[in-house]
Amino acid sequence: MDPIVIERLDRGPRLVIEEPATLALHFFSTDASSVAANSYDAQAGKGEPDRITSDDIRAINQTMRARSPHSAWEALTGAAHLPWLGAIDPAWDLIATDDETWQAVGGPVLLAAAIEASVGPYRRLSVATKVLHLKRPRLFPVLDSLVVDLIGGLGFVSRPSRLLIHLREQGRANLTSLTAIQRELADHPDRYERSLVRILDALLWSSHPTAGIAPGLKDWEHRIRPVST
Repeated sequence: MDPIVIERLDRGPRLVIEEPATLALHFFSTDASSVAANSYDAQAGKGEPDRITSDDIRAINQTMRARSPHSAWEALTGAAHLPWLGAIDPAWDLIATDDETWQAVGGPVLLAAAIEASVGPYRRLSVATKVLHLKRPRLFPVLDSLVVDLIGGLGFVSRPSRLLIHLREQGRANLTSLTAIQRELADHPDRYERSLVRILDALLWSSHPTAGIAPGLKDWEHRIRPVST
């Protein structure tokens, strides 16, 4: 399988993830967000589709190392329906949807609206995207600081929709490998059925040297080298 190659927003050295299927399986078979009882991945896409509820906030706090106060979400959890969320078809896929369809459904505009509505006081980008992934697991990655750092996006945090579009571009560029990984995970005896964006997100997070999974990657290495000509 070809490696996953990620170009950085800040034009720094690109990231090359070799043996991505092995790394993805290691993450999804060991990380608590994937394998624990009632894990984050098990809950993704299972709640009320067009609302953000207290259960969603409990889910990110209990399964994704978040400490988001319920009071910060009251303006959203108190709504019976969120129009900006209802406007997003759960079947849309940040990576698999072709460019023509993506533009036709207004993907960039809907992403920007969802991020703008979700990010607020005590609801930073990391926790906001953890909730949005629960609601639309095919569309929203978890943009925590490690993932943002790896894609060279720390200077773009004030423009989160740009981060999402960049991840879409990188996901599209690696679509063949990501689709193959998705198929391998689904065919595994434990049947890890994960969206393309979740797979890409997990690969990026796992590749950061300060990620919690790092102690389990003692047989892996980080290296930097010039591109062969």
